[in-house]
Amino acid sequence: MKNNLKTTTILPIAAILLFSGLQSFAQNGKYLLKGNIAHLTGKVYLGHEVNGSPVKVDSTTLVNGEFVFKGAVKSPEFYTLTHKNLKYPIQFILENSAITVTKSADSLAVAEVKGSAAHEVYTDFYKGPWKEITAKAGQIYGKIDKAENAAKAAGGKVDSLTRAGFDQEFAALDVQNQATVKEYIGKYPSSAGAAAIIFDRFIAYPNFPVATELFASLTKEAQQSAIGAAVTKAIAIDAKTAKGKLAPAFSIADKDGKLVHLSDFIGKYVLIDFWASWCGPCRKENPNVVAAYKKYHDKGFEIIGISLDSKKEAWLKAIDMDGLTWTHVSDLKGWQCATAQTYGVKAVPASFLIDPNGKVVGKDLRGEELNKTLADLFK
Repeated sequence: MKNNLKTTTILPIAAILLFSGLQSFAQNGKYLLKGNIAHLTGKVYLGHEVNGSPVKVDSTTLVNGEFVFKGAVKSPEFYTLTHKNLKYPIQFILENSAITVTKSADSLAVAEVKGSAAHEVYTDFYKGPWKEITAKAGQIYGKIDKAENAAKAAGGKVDSLTRAGFDQEFAALDVQNQATVKEYIGKYPSSAGAAAIIFDRFIAYPNFPVATELFASLTKEAQQSAIGAAVTKAIAIDAKTAKGKLAPAFSIADKDGKLVHLSDFIGKYVLIDFWASWCGPCRKENPNVVAAYKKYHDKGFEIIGISLDSKKEAWLKAIDMDGLTWTHVSDLKGWQCATAQTYGVKAVPASFLIDPNGKVVGKDLRGEELNKTLADLFK
C-alpha cells in the first residue's frame, strides 16, 4: 500500500494540472483538439462537410508543427484537418473530449488519433475484422484478372459460366461481410463509430435492407448523432427509388452539350448507369453491359450512362476504349453531380433499371443478375 501511495504522489504538478484540464473539457461538453503535423508550417484548417461540400470551420497557425483547437460539437461527427502541403486531409471523428492527432513526415503514413472513443470504434473495425474481408475480395479480383487476361490472349471474352462463378464467390463474401459487421457493431450499439461503419459498408456500397436492419439495432444516441443522421437521410433517399416508385426526373447534357431528359425514354426499359472512367469495377463490368445492350437494344432496351467524371477528356476516352455506344451524359462535377445526389449514389458502379412507365424495377443489377433480369423482361 505504501508503494502505491508513493507512486501516485511523485507525479509532476504540471502533469496533474494538464490531466485535470483535459478532463474538464470532456465534462463541460467541449473538445480540446491538439496535435503535431511533422515538418509543416503555416495555417492548418479544421473543417467538415455540409450538404456534401467541404466547409472550413476554424484555423490556426502551426508552431513547430503543433496546433490546438478548442470548441464544441453537438454530437460525434467526421471532421478533417487540411494543410496546403498535405496530399490528403486527415479525417477523424471529432467529439467533445481531449483528442490528440499526430502525423509523421511520411506522406503515406496514417495519422494517429487518440481520445475519441467513436473514432477508435470506427478504426478498430478496419484494423481488425475488415482485413479478412478485403483479403478474400483481393483473391477473387485476382482470379478475375487472370481469367480476363487468358480470355483476351485467346481472342475471346470470359464466358458467362465463369462470370457466374465469380458472382457466387462475391455473394458468399457479402454474407460474411454482413455477419462480420453485425457482430462488431453489436458490441458498440451506442457509438457513432458503429453508425459510421454501417454507412461505409451498406450505404456507400448500397445494401439498404441490411443498413436499415443494422441501424435499427443502435441506440437513439448513435442514431441521432450527426453520422447517424446521414444514415437516416440516405435511407430516406433510397426509399424514393425503391421498386415500384417513379424514377426521379432529370436533365443532363450529353457529350455534345445537348440536354437529355429521362422522359425522352418513356416506353423503353432503361438502365440508368452511374459510372466513371477512374472506377475500376465500372470498367470491369462494362463488357457485360455492352453484351446486354447488343442483345436487347433492338427489343426496346436503352442505357443512359451518367458519368461522375470531372475531366471530359478522360470520360470520352473511356467511352471509346470500352465501346460504349449508348447515350452518355455528365455535368462533369464529379461527386457533386446533382442527379447522383438525387438518386442517393454514394459509390460507383450504381444502376437503376426503369420500366416503360418510368418505374424502378431493379437496382444495382450487375453480372449474371443483370442478364437474367433482362432475359425475363424480354421473353
